[in-house]
Amino acid sequence: MEPPGYTFSHYPASQAAHDLSIVSAVASIFSNSFGTNSKTSKPYRLGPNKTRERLQGTDDLVMALDSAGGYVGYVYGRRIDTPQGMVVWIDSLAVLPAHRRKGLGTNIVRSLIESHSVCRWVGCATPNPVAALVITRASDGAAYAGECSPPSELIEMIQNIRGQTPDLQGADFNAARLLVRTSFNPTISGDRKDWSPPHPSEPPPWWSSLSNLPYEHEALLIIDRQR
Repeated sequence: MEPPGYTFSHYPASQAAHDLSIVSAVASIFSNSFGTNSKTSKPYRLGPNKTRERLQGTDDLVMALDSAGGYVGYVYGRRIDTPQGMVVWIDSLAVLPAHRRKGLGTNIVRSLIESHSVCRWVGCATPNPVAALVITRASDGAAYAGECSPPSELIEMIQNIRGQTPDLQGADFNAARLLVRTSFNPTISGDRKDWSPPHPSEPPPWWSSLSNLPYEHEALLIIDRQR
């Protein structure tokens, strides 16, 4: 069920990359969603040119609009065929702070996944356990994250897609803990509640391993929708 007051629009990402209003909206949402770089103390920013480049390199974009028609959230990702089954890999997901905790992120991701209902795997790299929680809520299946003893088939799938996903290209990959070493590890200054589980007494089993990631590492979250 969609959150009241919001609508979703789907675009081929390569087409959206040529629409200045969409490119500007994605860049703005990103730049107002990820806080500051704890290493440089500067805000994370993504300009229109880089946004256009990222959209051109992926497959699908879903935008969320509020009742006034303004863009308030997005997800974009790619489809990858592997011997282990089709993968929907989420490249980026963001919702403006004022529109969070309304189920909007979950529904944006669900909308993307449902457009590829035959996919077996849903995956992403994230430094934020809340993003991982949103994605697990958007899809049924067995979720693997953190120190989870991932099955060999999952590891083989990741190895097969490493050259096709910016998150994994050239990254130091730790299969035992499902970690990749990157340079993107945002913190949300002054808004620590975004990093707390909605129900602290019942966090997912992987929560603690994601909420205390080493600096410059991101966790891989993989959902096997056939389990």
